[in-house]
Amino acid sequence: MVTMTAAVAARPGTEFDLLEIELEEPRDDEVLVRVLATGICHTDLNALSGRLPVTMPIVLGHEGAGVVERVGERVTTVRPGDRVVIVPDFCGACDECRQGRTSYCLKSGQLVFGGVRLDGSAKAAHDGDPVRAGFFGQSSFAPYSLVTERNIIPAAEDAPLEHLCALTCGTSAGAGAMLNTLKPEPHHAVAVFGVGTVGLMAVAAARLRGARRIIAVDVHRSRLDMALELGATDVVQAGPGVDTVAALSELAPRGIDRAFDSTGVKDVMLAAIYSLGMHGEFGYVTGTGGVPLDLELDRLLTRGVTIRGIMGGDGTGGLFHRELIDLYQRGALPIDRLVRTYPFESINEAVADMRSGVAIKPVLVFGER
Repeated sequence: MVTMTAAVAARPGTEFDLLEIELEEPRDDEVLVRVLATGICHTDLNALSGRLPVTMPIVLGHEGAGVVERVGERVTTVRPGDRVVIVPDFCGACDECRQGRTSYCLKSGQLVFGGVRLDGSAKAAHDGDPVRAGFFGQSSFAPYSLVTERNIIPAAEDAPLEHLCALTCGTSAGAGAMLNTLKPEPHHAVAVFGVGTVGLMAVAAARLRGARRIIAVDVHRSRLDMALELGATDVVQAGPGVDTVAALSELAPRGIDRAFDSTGVKDVMLAAIYSLGMHGEFGYVTGTGGVPLDLELDRLLTRGVTIRGIMGGDGTGGLFHRELIDLYQRGALPIDRLVRTYPFESINEAVADMRSGVAIKPVLVFGER
């Protein structure tokens, strides 16, 4: 057993509790990673608030990176001392995984949101009661994480883990939506709604695709300024009294070709969809929390519009994450410009700063990096 202080989500709608828990030793096919850095993502906040189907108490965190501490007897690809980045887990055996669509793994309800192993067992306990410590297969809001070979990828000895960890969810969701799914062409007009980490990386990826017009939409002027620095050609500052669809129509009179939403806000999503031109495509990465969109289907039919939900940037296992690391190292996805680090013990402060807009991408760090 590894005894450690973890950030535990014990009840929906509260702050994280720093509790001492016991994490199991690695089984034959598992790897114990000493976490050095982990990003905070809006998915963590949605789970903490009760918007996602997680069972509490649970250790959240799904953008971890660190050093291999111990390995099970059947593990062959890594050894103690290796630096690794932890990515979302998948079973590797279902029909979706076998076709390379690991983001849609049929066991994701268990491995990703269930926070347990494939056999249903929990990895940790507090005062003798089970604590789920496998959120996205990692639960990295803790000094140690118990993972498998499936969901780790190697990192260079001198790699800045506080930056690489931030590539594994928010960046993959935003950049992947552009690079793998929406795939804007140079003649397309692209609109990105919500430019936090996900949206800003979508902007940067749309620039990589060579889109002629990239429009960022957000309520925060500072984030729109960052979007301009990362490749946006135009911005629309949303807010009371602003007709976003009309503003986009002025910038792209023939309509938007590719629209992307990272907010999950009903009115924002509707504006994105109704801004589309002929044969436009809309992609989104987060739901509305059960709030119906009330779409005017006839309006979409006559334009041949496509609406597409996108999980994990439509990437395959850790392969796409390796591509993202390469793009970061080439300066094409400057996630480091968004990162603000916090000591692990200040996790609730980091969450508050993220919610208020003070921090775009908070990253928790544990001691030596």
